[in-house]
Amino acid sequence: MRPEHRTPRSPEQLEQRRMTAAALFEQGHLSQAAIARLLGVSDQAVSTWHTKWRAGGTQALAARPHGAATLLEADQERHLLRLLDQGPGAHGWDDQRWTLARVNRLIDEHFGVRFADPSGIWRLLRRLGYSWQVPAARAAERDEEEITHWHTEVWPQAKRRSSS
Repeated sequence: MRPEHRTPRSPEQLEQRRMTAAALFEQGHLSQAAIARLLGVSDQAVSTWHTKWRAGGTQALAARPHGAATLLEADQERHLLRLLDQGPGAHGWDDQRWTLARVNRLIDEHFGVRFADPSGIWRLLRRLGYSWQVPAARAAERDEEEITHWHTEVWPQAKRRSSS
């Protein structure tokens, strides 16, 4: 059965793909090129994995921690998501924009952790599923009934007059 060709994201998913390759190496029935096609990776990646596997077995293909340690624990990240979902207004800001500085302040107030570099906040938010977006600006005086009336009554009449 052919695995899906979605790009793995987590270290666990990447490791699982390498372990699948190791199992295929052990069977010895497929070429490295065939394994690469099956797993949706480059021939070079499989060659590197094979070299490591021959030198150290499946343990050599195990995931190893890399990068900086996260500043928030998993339960704190879940709590942060709930706080962010409440919106900036619930935390004292008068508009609906989450800025990196605001998120940093929120994290500091609730968890006692302050990010020194805004890029760390951005990476955290991206990992949690947030993206950079600016809300559509809407006038506070916006009258939905008047807008609907204009679209359904005024505009059709004006359109008819201009086409005659």
